[in-house]
Amino acid sequence: MDADGITKWKVKNKMSTLDVLTYGFGLATDQGSVGYSTNALLRVGNQNILIDTGPSSRRGFLVKSLREKGLETDDIDIVILTHMHWDHCQNTDLFTKARVLVNPTEIDYARAPNKWDLAVAAGMADMMRNMKVDTVSEGDKVVDGVTIIETPGHTKGHMSILADSEGEKVLLAGEAMPESGSIARGLPYNVFWDVSDAQESVEKMVAASNVFYPGHDRPFRVEGDEINYLEGTGAIQVMGSTDGGGSASLTFTVSAKRTVNVDIVQK
Repeated sequence: MDADGITKWKVKNKMSTLDVLTYGFGLATDQGSVGYSTNALLRVGNQNILIDTGPSSRRGFLVKSLREKGLETDDIDIVILTHMHWDHCQNTDLFTKARVLVNPTEIDYARAPNKWDLAVAAGMADMMRNMKVDTVSEGDKVVDGVTIIETPGHTKGHMSILADSEGEKVLLAGEAMPESGSIARGLPYNVFWDVSDAQESVEKMVAASNVFYPGHDRPFRVEGDEINYLEGTGAIQVMGSTDGGGSASLTFTVSAKRTVNVDIVQK
């Protein structure tokens, strides 16, 4: 990783870089959860690959971050969706020239979800019928040095991405591993498909890599029993106003452990 916090490596003589465009946050409040996911830009040779597209509330941030890298939405060649929850895929419609890669189990379910599975972006899944969508599964190669690893549990067809990096593998985990606490816990903090699958997916990811780009946290490396963050901010600014004569107050609470939310709505 260079001084700018950009992971760089060579794959078969092709220079590759991995940048975080928008950092994920795994915040919960007494009024509900905050869905800000990690979106990453992987460049291999002349291929621009976007991993997840984030919630619509961050659409402007995503476009701005791409432009800071010298790219427009039409410059993205491939979009990889780890899963079809709204906070990870709502901006997919911006990338009309890209191939969109998604797991077949995930897209099939998203187009006909269970009635009360409201986290699935069913409208986006339906809209994607008008895009260049290809389904990918375990072991499929995206480009040289970049492959798919199936990581179900959080959702039925969740998948992650493995990228070769100078003798080691970097794992872009999505919400199969939303934050570093998933390592010690052995589970993501939200499970909507199957607890056993989610546990096995965490084990599978830990066996495959020790460098992780999680879905709702900063990139980190696991070194023995230690977790060392590689880059990014852990700060978020919350703004209010007194235009109407009053303002909400904010209390920030840090817990030693996070309670896992198990809500099996996908079966």
